[in-house]
Amino acid sequence: MKKRVMSNALRQSFCLLAGTIVAGSALLPVAPAHAGADVFGPVDSVVRLFLDGREIRGGWNVAPEINPDILETAAARIAFVSKTDTLTVSPAEWDSADIAMITTSGDTARVRVIRTAANPYEHPSPQMSRRAASGKLTREQARFDIDALVYGISQIHPDIYSVCTQEQLLRAVNRAKDSLGDSVTPLQLYRAAAPLVAMIGDGHTCLQFPYKDVFTDSMLRMPVFVRIGSDRAIICESSIDSIIPYGSAILSINGVPADTMIDAMMPYVSGERQHYKLVRVGYSFYGLFHMLYGADAYDVEYRLPGESRTQRHIFPAATRADIISRCPSVSRESRSDYTFSIDRSRDVAVMDFRSFTDAGRMSAFADSMFTALRDARIGNLIIDLRANGGGNSAVGDVLLRYISPLPFVQMEKALIRVTPLSARLIGNGVTPCLVFHQADSADYIRPLSRAEGHYDGRVYLLTSNNTFSSASSFAWVFKECGVGPVVGEETGGMSVSYGDLLVYSMPVSGLSTTVSYKRFWLLHADERDIHGVIPDVSVKAPDALDTALEMIARDRGR
Repeated sequence: MKKRVMSNALRQSFCLLAGTIVAGSALLPVAPAHAGADVFGPVDSVVRLFLDGREIRGGWNVAPEINPDILETAAARIAFVSKTDTLTVSPAEWDSADIAMITTSGDTARVRVIRTAANPYEHPSPQMSRRAASGKLTREQARFDIDALVYGISQIHPDIYSVCTQEQLLRAVNRAKDSLGDSVTPLQLYRAAAPLVAMIGDGHTCLQFPYKDVFTDSMLRMPVFVRIGSDRAIICESSIDSIIPYGSAILSINGVPADTMIDAMMPYVSGERQHYKLVRVGYSFYGLFHMLYGADAYDVEYRLPGESRTQRHIFPAATRADIISRCPSVSRESRSDYTFSIDRSRDVAVMDFRSFTDAGRMSAFADSMFTALRDARIGNLIIDLRANGGGNSAVGDVLLRYISPLPFVQMEKALIRVTPLSARLIGNGVTPCLVFHQADSADYIRPLSRAEGHYDGRVYLLTSNNTFSSASSFAWVFKECGVGPVVGEETGGMSVSYGDLLVYSMPVSGLSTTVSYKRFWLLHADERDIHGVIPDVSVKAPDALDTALEMIARDRGR
């Protein structure tokens, strides 16, 4: 056999044989083999090599002229076998073991076995993981993080190619990696990676903006806070020294029109439909604006409510402390998860339902609310989900039992994909599986009887583009079971969608993304016609409550 130096390609083949994913992992630094090496010999020019019990064809060529000769492998157990002896080493991941092979001619061949990770995306090398004191990443680290992100999501999500094609996503991945500079901040990495996650088209799977890395106490920022309307209007909520009145329309900032800003932000947010992506822009506006349009000063053009003339003001960028001390807090309604109020004069109760939280607490709340409605003989109930982004669907089951005329399930079918990575993130001893479940008659939930407290009055439901996840599935069952009229906007959540979240962190930067690991089909949903809950009476979300009250007043006047 011809003497040779082990090539990188052959070393990678060892890794592949041992089940490793080769991902540009940085090796441990190679230092001269030391005197404390394990001694093995005498050996011929070739010894047999076993990686985790599997013999490698061709064996290991003993090369005294290379000092040290490197064997890189992900195998946990590495055995060299000569005619007379066997030496086995088992270094930890990203550790090494030195071997001195004594040849039959008396030469010494120094060998260093470097064990890489079985999956470097989950356990990168110490060199790859080491961040600079500045917090910035090298180009190699940032590229590695993007690869790890795509790999991680692909291992967790049921189907990352259900909206975009494999080619579209992977070409975008290559462009994102090519766009990186030699030194990359967490914000620059987010800017490159967030559109990749958004391409998956799942509102539950989204890369989180690195607020803590970006918005330090000393960082100067725009001292104006806004919300986004379903008509794409940018509305002022608060500004430093109250210079721009609450409710004013922001027309442009530093010459950039409102529509242009929103269009520029849309690729960075996740969602199944444009109307829900717009909601997400509203959630992330402050961070995205700083990323795209941060400046030393902000020339804001705005229009007061009810007026046609425009005004402008130039705001110097301000620190967090200045903004807190000089920017009035915005008056908001109660942020309790669920509350209700009764208007006896209108024969109506309004339930302000903000979050699907704590099924046990909802059970006590629903019993108290419906008892109060019966005692007061209230004939109409409005359930307001316009500001509800979801939570635990079991909370909705509790409420639906009081109002549904029919047995129900919220999720008629479900696909659950648990890979080894998902199982590690879930914990609790979960094992990998791929399960499809379709509800049968035994799974349907029986409504309460009248004697048990079922509500017999008319029920109205208010929805918006923000109504998402468990709130949207509640609204879907509400409509499918004919509980009552739905008033407002199409929900952000779809009839067939992904859900139930795990949090995956990119291994070097620590940027985190939520990832769905289940797919749900709501009651009677048709995969050929996926959409949100379509309201029976379509109005802008801010007008939904007044519209429902008018409907009740008309019915009472008949």
